Amino acid sequence: MRTMLLSLKPEIFDLIRSGKKIFEYRHQFYTDSINAYLYISKPAQKVVGYIEFDKRINLQDWKEKYKNNSEVSNRIDDYISKNYKYAMPINKFKMTTEIPLIDLKNNLNKFIIPESYYYLDNFMDLNNYIRRNIEFTGEVVENNFKVIDSADICRKKY
Repeated sequence: MRTMLLSLKPEIFDLIRSGKKIFEYRHQFYTDSINAYLYISKPAQKVVGYIEFDKRINLQDWKEKYKNNSEVSNRIDDYISKNYKYAMPINKFKMTTEIPLIDLKNNLNKFIIPESYYYLDNFMDLNNYIRRNIEFTGEVVENNFKVIDSADICRKKY
């Protein structure tokens, strides 16, 4: 399975860690299930956390499924208008130890902060560095998607 380095804002990371945010929305994203180490942007600037994503869901598919639910349909339209195309179900979040940006810059020949995400198989030095220097803490959040509550689709507030 492929692994990526995914950039998140600190407030989004906190929502995922708490289990409140169970979908990540993006304009583009890998089609199949994928794992991601998380790079948390300013002011944190560190790699911390790990997500196991399920296959992406096209928002247009949800639009069709919930066409008779105007509230959900309007929320989906709002996300689409903001250029989101896909929802990625967060199957599992695992907390890890941290790797600060300064360590990444000091210990790697070149570290590129992800604007959105990039695949670690394209950056084997970084991939190996993260795997060697990060440990799982035992804090885990698992989400069950057997039944998706319509209130969780394209939520506006958490």
